Amino acid sequence: MVLFSALCLYNIRTLRFDYDFEAFFPNEDHELELYNKFRNTFEHDNEFALVAVESNKGIFNKPFLLRVDSLTKVFSELQYIQKVTSPTNLKNVDLGGLMPTQMRTLHFEDESLYKDDSISIYNSPHLVGSFFPLNGKSVTIYIKTQDALKKRQADSLAFSIENALSKFHFDEVHYVGRIFAQKVYLTNLQKEFALFLLLSLAVVIIFLWFSFKSVYGVVVPMSICIISILWTLGIMSFVGKPVDIMTVMLPTMIFIAGMSDVVHFFSKYFEELAKGTERKHIHQLILKEVGFPTFLTLITTVVGFLSLLFSSIVPIREFGIYTSVGVIIAFILSYTMLPALLHFFTPKKLVTVHQHNNRTYNAMRTGLFWIFRNQKTILLITSVVTILSVIGISKIRTNHILLEDLSEKVKIKQDFNFFDKNYSGVRPLELKVSLKDTTKNIWDYDILKQLNGVDEFIQKEYNAGFMLSPSSLVKTIHRNTSGQTKAGFPDKEDFDPIAEQLKSNRKNKDVQRVMTSNGKTARISAKIRDIGSIIIAGHNDHLNEYIRTKTDTNAIRFEITGAAHLLDRNNEYMVDNMTQGFIFSIVIIAILTFFLHRSWRMVLVFIIPNVIPLVIIGGIMGFAGIELKAATSLVFSIAFGIATDDTIHFISRLKIELAYGKSLMYAFKRTYFETGKPIILTTFILLGGFMSLMISDFQSTFYFGFLICITIVIAVLADIFLLPVLLFLIYGRTKKKSK
Repeated sequence: MVLFSALCLYNIRTLRFDYDFEAFFPNEDHELELYNKFRNTFEHDNEFALVAVESNKGIFNKPFLLRVDSLTKVFSELQYIQKVTSPTNLKNVDLGGLMPTQMRTLHFEDESLYKDDSISIYNSPHLVGSFFPLNGKSVTIYIKTQDALKKRQADSLAFSIENALSKFHFDEVHYVGRIFAQKVYLTNLQKEFALFLLLSLAVVIIFLWFSFKSVYGVVVPMSICIISILWTLGIMSFVGKPVDIMTVMLPTMIFIAGMSDVVHFFSKYFEELAKGTERKHIHQLILKEVGFPTFLTLITTVVGFLSLLFSSIVPIREFGIYTSVGVIIAFILSYTMLPALLHFFTPKKLVTVHQHNNRTYNAMRTGLFWIFRNQKTILLITSVVTILSVIGISKIRTNHILLEDLSEKVKIKQDFNFFDKNYSGVRPLELKVSLKDTTKNIWDYDILKQLNGVDEFIQKEYNAGFMLSPSSLVKTIHRNTSGQTKAGFPDKEDFDPIAEQLKSNRKNKDVQRVMTSNGKTARISAKIRDIGSIIIAGHNDHLNEYIRTKTDTNAIRFEITGAAHLLDRNNEYMVDNMTQGFIFSIVIIAILTFFLHRSWRMVLVFIIPNVIPLVIIGGIMGFAGIELKAATSLVFSIAFGIATDDTIHFISRLKIELAYGKSLMYAFKRTYFETGKPIILTTFILLGGFMSLMISDFQSTFYFGFLICITIVIAVLADIFLLPVLLFLIYGRTKKKSK
């Protein structure tokens, strides 16, 4: 153990932190393949940054615009940037000669033209909401970064942009983009990994001290959990698995699961010593009365985590695998390292702590008798709460927002909200346009006319900005050629020279951003507000209906794609995957219970007290408006696996007491006394561990900890009040039949 621990400790130095949001893309159907082909044809839709700079005096003042222009030039010279577009270098395209000519949109150096420029800009719908807001207090700079930047490159570029901004002293600056979000996520991951580890240590130390009143009673259990975490992280480093947004919770999970095993072992060991049982017989008793139930809890916990394998999302599957590995390691150490340590030294103080306390026993006996006297009341209350919870479950919504994981205190989240409020938004909307009719070409007038109709529908339906498409390119040229800022799509006569000119420049980079050189595939790209997948799904339905009724679907195929769309789809798949995983957990645990007890009634008795807390959690989510998404859907399978632990210990102890020939009432009383303290202690440890997750800046981690804490409390109440009633009904009937 020492040698392997040293090896793991040495290897952990290579453990790295990583956040690749593309790892959360679903691979359930053809959509990921469609997206990969789409971005290989055009460009990565998420490789951009938006920078907004504010001026309290308004944007049409020369010193401000000169600084914007200087900043634009600085950005253009940075490494890993392909193109920078800002109000000061924004050009209107006109036709002339072999190549399109360009004219300035904003004459920032000439104050006498500001009024005309302002009128022209705010009469141009394609500019307002993109580079200029309605309130005229800021402007946006669009930065197209190189595709597929590595972490080191992205971090370097993010630092360079932030450093450049700090030198110009604008009234306020706001910036968003993958390079910034990734940096924030990774910084928070590193911070929270250490924080969760320290908090878990602190919580466990506090509860162990109050339980055992001894340094030994703290150090020994802690050493087992710490070594379990060390081994798990060591194994991750051996196989090259980085710490991500999911595995950042590993220390807490292993602490919780490992401590449960240790507490039950410790409690039984010192209770037997307090009774005067010889040491040589204690381990045998522990294996019989605690070891086997603890092994069963290991199975149910691992089943809960392995149910995550039903997910198509790699980080979630890996979280299930490595947490299962850590839980198994903790169990093995509890029954190898712990007995070895106890063999060498057992302090007397721990023995006295576990001697009987008549006041505690009297309270537990009184509570048990109250339960038996009020069985019908307990069943009635349970039924009413369950029915209300089912009603609440019907109110649960499945929703996804891009940066919902981040706290409102985080700057990038505030900046994201700024763009949603003042501009058209940051969320990419992408459509792939492909021609079914091989005789047609994207530059055909009837095809582009239909694409223009889709463009205009998107602008109106989604309130979109930064429109980029073949028809938007044609309209821009037509506006500049005609001199009419509000000019729409050209008629056939005006269109032909524009089309010919663009066809002759089809290999131009700007043209290739919107269509392939063979004229068979194009894109429609825009930025929209991140209003949630529910509302966006409604807009998508309206868009699909428009396409179905207003375009020639025999000639053109429109397909919604893009990174944001894939993440929305991922959320839908996650809910389905976790439902499958939850059913898997119930089925496996039900089969295991049946083979152990040879009774389907016992299966129901085992399942009901552990499913009801999850039903109640679902009801709370529905009534409280907590949406079902990737993180919250994980709760059900994992919480079910953890919640069954106390039920297993209670039922196992009851069967042991009955096997000793005790009466039913006495067996229940002994079960309450023997399992009560370990169950209560492990419950507090579970709560303390999961509550530490609630300080996270990641919303998913917060809700994960919050919902599991509530589940644990309800599960313990179900085990204390409902489980004895159900068991008494079954064993009471069995006794009557045997008579």
